[in-house]
Amino acid sequence: MKTWRQRNMIAAVLLLCVVGALCSDDMGTPVCGSSYEAACLTPADYLNRSAPINKEVAVGKKLIISLEGLSGSPVCHLIRGEDRVMTANGSQSMVTSPLSETDSGEYTLTCDSNNAAMFSTTVILHVMKRPTKPQLMLDGVDVPDASPLFKCVSEGFPKPTIQWSGNKDGEQSLKESDRKTESKILSSEYYNTGMMCCATNAEGQECSQLYDYDLQSSVMNKDEASTVTLSKGQSLLLRCRVNGYSLRSPVWEKGGRQLNARTLSCKPEEEEEMCIKNDSHYDVRMAYLSIRSVREEHSGTYTCTSTDRNSKSVYVHVS
Repeated sequence: MKTWRQRNMIAAVLLLCVVGALCSDDMGTPVCGSSYEAACLTPADYLNRSAPINKEVAVGKKLIISLEGLSGSPVCHLIRGEDRVMTANGSQSMVTSPLSETDSGEYTLTCDSNNAAMFSTTVILHVMKRPTKPQLMLDGVDVPDASPLFKCVSEGFPKPTIQWSGNKDGEQSLKESDRKTESKILSSEYYNTGMMCCATNAEGQECSQLYDYDLQSSVMNKDEASTVTLSKGQSLLLRCRVNGYSLRSPVWEKGGRQLNARTLSCKPEEEEEMCIKNDSHYDVRMAYLSIRSVREEHSGTYTCTSTDRNSKSVYVHVS
C-alpha cells in the first residue's frame, strides 16, 4: 500500500508531465505532445502528402519531431541547406533547442531504413513572435504649414496589424517587410486628445501611446501620466498644449534646464537623440518632445510650461 509521501510524489511527477508535455518513456525518449514549452510534429501523418509541411511554433519553444508511426528503426536527418541540423538514429524523436526567429525557413526531413530511402519531405518552419512594442514617433516634420504625422512601427510574425485609437484609419507603408508593419496618421486627428497605436498578431498585442498634457487643466486626465517607465531602446513621445490664439507654444525642460526648440528641432529622416517640434491646429498651441530610442541617461523629470506659467511634469524612468 502506497504511503502518503509516495502518492504525493507520483502526483507531482504526473503534474510535471502534463505541464511540460515532455515526459519520457522507459528509454528516456520525449513523448510528442504540444505544450507551452514545446510543439510537436509527426511526419508519419504526412506520408501520403506531396505538399510541404508548414509548421508554426512560437519563439522560445522547442520542436519535437516524433518518428512514431514509421516502420523499423529509421535513421532520420533534419537538413537545412547543406547542413545537417539533427540526426535521429534508433531514437523515437528529435528535439530542437528553443527556437528563435532565425530558425524560420525551409528544411528537408529524410529517413532511411536498412540503407533504403523511406521518405523525404520538405518542412517549412515559421517561428511565431509576439509584436514588438511599437516605436511611436513624428514624421513629416519638415512640411511647411502642416502638422506632423504620427508613425507607428512594429515587428512580429505573423506580421502585425496596427490600429489607431478612436478607430481612425492610418496609411500603411509600402516599404513593409514580411515581419514589419508601419502605419502613419495625421497628428491633427488627435490635436486635443491623447492617442495610442496597437500592434496585434496571433501571438498577442503591444501598444504605445502619446503622453498628452493639457496645461490649462488643473486635473490629470487619462492621457497624462506622472511616471512613465520604459525599457532601453523603446520610443518616447510627449506633448503639452494650451488653447489661445495669442499664446506661444509651451516650453519643455529637463531637470530644470530649458530644452531649446530651435537647436533641438526635429529633422526629417534623422536619428536625433531627442528633438522638439512646435505645432498649432486651430487655437491649440503644442510642443512635442520625441526620443526614438531611449537610454538610461534619458531618465529624469520633464516639465512643460506655458507662457502664463502653467506647468505639468512627468518622471521618465528607463530600465
